[in-house]
Amino acid sequence: MEPNDETIARATLAHCMDGPDAMMYAALKGAPSARVLVEALMERRGAPGAAGEGDSYEPVRQDPGRELKDMFMVGAARWGKRADKEDLDRFRDALVRWMQRMDLLPSMRPDALRSLFTWDGSSWLIAPGQPCWPDQLGDLSERISWASPLCLWGRGDETALVSCEAPLAIVGSRGVNDYGREVAHSVAAHAALRGHLIVSGGAYGTDAAAHWGAIAAAERYPDRAGRTVAVFAGGLDHIGPQRNRELFDRILGASGALVTEMSPGTIPEARRFLLRNRVIAALARTVVVAQARLRSGAINTAMWGADLGREVYAAPGLVTEASHAGCNSLIHDGVAVILVDHEDVTELCHADHQPRDPQAEPQDEPSPDPANDPANGTSATDTGDAGPNTTNAGETAQASQDTLWQAAPESSHPLEEPPGVKPAKAASRRLARGRIPSTKAASRPKPVPPKPTDDQQIVLTAIRSCRRRGMRAGEDEIGAAARKAHPQRAEIGPAWVAGQLGSMELCGLIVRDESGAFKPVERVPSKAASQAQAAVQTASGPGALPVAPEPAASEPALEPAIPEPSPEPAAPTPATGSA
Repeated sequence: MEPNDETIARATLAHCMDGPDAMMYAALKGAPSARVLVEALMERRGAPGAAGEGDSYEPVRQDPGRELKDMFMVGAARWGKRADKEDLDRFRDALVRWMQRMDLLPSMRPDALRSLFTWDGSSWLIAPGQPCWPDQLGDLSERISWASPLCLWGRGDETALVSCEAPLAIVGSRGVNDYGREVAHSVAAHAALRGHLIVSGGAYGTDAAAHWGAIAAAERYPDRAGRTVAVFAGGLDHIGPQRNRELFDRILGASGALVTEMSPGTIPEARRFLLRNRVIAALARTVVVAQARLRSGAINTAMWGADLGREVYAAPGLVTEASHAGCNSLIHDGVAVILVDHEDVTELCHADHQPRDPQAEPQDEPSPDPANDPANGTSATDTGDAGPNTTNAGETAQASQDTLWQAAPESSHPLEEPPGVKPAKAASRRLARGRIPSTKAASRPKPVPPKPTDDQQIVLTAIRSCRRRGMRAGEDEIGAAARKAHPQRAEIGPAWVAGQLGSMELCGLIVRDESGAFKPVERVPSKAASQAQAAVQTASGPGALPVAPEPAASEPALEPAIPEPSPEPAAPTPATGSA
């Protein structure tokens, strides 16, 4: 849908402020609309002493004019702050920056701006009040020193942003090891199978593993699995890293989206990644840190989530490795709850559902029958389990913003609990559902894996080759073996191997051993099939030739997001009779 003039005005303001700016947010709160604020800035730009059309704006502090000054002061009051002289001085300085950025626009005509901001319609642009706008981003303006995004640029399916009422954010280090990669991939895959939206940053390591997990679920169940959204720190013409290009294409192919709050042409500088993290935390209801060091962007995202009242979980790791120190610290300080299971995500997510389409008519979805799906249990939707707050939450990201006031009043979460309350509640809910937390999930049924495709057979052969030679079957080793065996297949690269391994792990063709390396799952008949074959041989009498059992149907290793209705039970087989 083509953006309207109000959305284009918001995009113009976002371009002028070059990142989250509390000054602009305050002025917009006091303006009748974004269009009125843009017109006031254009008039100020053409005032005596300001820049004319086509001229550059001199960086000299000017009087903001009565109209702009009134908008700022009214907006600050609506935001909970009475602006003083020092605040007005900062507003004048901000005006200089905005007009310098406005001079970079080739034209101020709405049609020209619409073509510029949407790349002639190749991307979309949404703003608050529209059907696909995620309203939870408004939580970023609860503090009067923060600012919510004015609009979002994106590619792909914009309905992915509102396809889930309580999305799940999965973050972690770029230099993740196999343990952290498995946690991120598995949690994302199991959550997506239940219809939940997966949010991450599109970077190397943990982010990529989380996106690949959601993609594997979406490609297996395209109509019922959840989507995935990647949030970037720069403009959509600067998304990266380039090595993840195939990942980004697969996200778009799986009805996901690539989004940013930054205008076209914005370079993803280091400071903007910290500001991007606040959007990831705000989009989610729950933040999972798969692996992180003490000083990392993932910890910054977790602190944003804690200060926004989101639930934060962290995967524990070895205390002897610095790569796990961040997650262990979050758990120790009471900021995060320990993640005890990477497959059972019912504690992290709300009730299972199909992806929501805001443009479709609302329909009442039938709730899954707990008798048919024991893993459903009680949904974790009560906000009374919000994670405890910390006094230094968000300091790193807040220091990089253009804050409105130096000392913002502290505010506590309305649903704050002592650090020990939530784990006790979590454990009691698991026990009430008759389930003991376990990362191995040994009690779950292990169906016979499906027959591998040709590409999956290449990966299986490479895994077996590595294991025969005594090598660790990691992603790099598997890729090297596959390329050596099939040099004519130019598409066999890191992204291709990661995609194949993700889909194979999801459907049960491969598993990870204790070291995190991959190993194939042998296609052995199930216990029920073995019992049926034994019964047939017994009924046939001694000396009868063995009868091959019926091939088991190809079932996924995990239950789908919306359980299929159970078939009618078969009639009991007579105890006696001819075979």
